Amino acid sequence: MNDNFVKVVLMGILICLAVIAFKPTEKYIQSPTPNVSVDSKNRFIQIAPNTIGVVDTGHNTGKEQLVVFEYDSENQAFKVVSSLDYQEIFTHPEEHGIPIRK
Repeated sequence: MNDNFVKVVLMGILICLAVIAFKPTEKYIQSPTPNVSVDSKNRFIQIAPNTIGVVDTGHNTGKEQLVVFEYDSENQAFKVVSSLDYQEIFTHPEEHGIPIRK
């Protein structure tokens, strides 16, 4: 009885190891992304493939924000998707759905 139990357990372990060893690998597909020059001040942020963020320090607009651009491969140009006023989020996180400690 004990000998059969050990054989069954060892057979189960062997099957699990075989499944792990012969599991098909996932294929990694890399989408083409445009060449974006990044300056030394880290003002450009790669958010996702074909999506970058540019930190606007407020020199021209008067407020600091993160402007999100998406690359349009048809026109071969970047278009503005949205802007994020991160200073407002940091000062009032509860208004943006971020939980805070009380």
